[in-house]
Amino acid sequence: MTHLLYYTEAAVDSLLGSIEKHLDWYYEGTGVPPIPVGVERAIGDSHLDAVDLAGILATGESRPSDQDADNAVAVYSALVALRPQEAADERLWTHLCHVECAGYVRARWMRDRPSKAADAIQNVKNHFFSRGSGARSWMRDNAIGRLWWLGHIANSVSPNRELEFLEILMHRQDIRSALIERPSVSMNRLVLAGVYKHMLEHWQRDGSDAPLFVRNTFRDWMIRLNRVGGVLLLDALPESELARVVKGQAKAAIEAGKA
Repeated sequence: MTHLLYYTEAAVDSLLGSIEKHLDWYYEGTGVPPIPVGVERAIGDSHLDAVDLAGILATGESRPSDQDADNAVAVYSALVALRPQEAADERLWTHLCHVECAGYVRARWMRDRPSKAADAIQNVKNHFFSRGSGARSWMRDNAIGRLWWLGHIANSVSPNRELEFLEILMHRQDIRSALIERPSVSMNRLVLAGVYKHMLEHWQRDGSDAPLFVRNTFRDWMIRLNRVGGVLLLDALPESELARVVKGQAKAAIEAGKA
């Protein structure tokens, strides 16, 4: 059985420094693949069983983002043995994006090549690599890392009904960003479960037109919860009290949005 591999830090640095001369490879798959040159021991072995991710990832013909929820569940299920600490390692996701899943990354994120080299390079950094501002880089931007983390979060909140959770979470980009990019909420299973339960109530009643899902209202809700979480240990509250706080902050955000 082959193992899941990762790049060494030196290899990642080498790749980052040579993006511009390999732009044709990143966007069109033509030219010489950006294999690190002169980097000793460029590949490491995770000792975790490898899977054929390229064989399970799908992209839509016109809207590749429509496949994100299914792909997130598929990637997480395939790499369920990963621990969150390992899934926060840029070396793993960088290797997967450059080797096994390069075709998927291109199809999902590289269809339109920016005319400015600086923009084209930044797009590569965002989706082929995982270096950026904290959790944002591997939870939001990296093409494969984001799928694993979405699947992981969905499984922790709504096991066996992950697609239902992801349908609500991902129906608008701003909703996903507002929730996932606040670790005090997204990385706390009990708090996130309480948030999702309240989201589900609004979704089942009003669908995507629910006032709670208005961009500024939803973001305000997350900010309010984050602020309360700085005072109270939300995950230490009894379930009924946590639900009261979540509901109360949602109501306050909705009322503020109407003002």
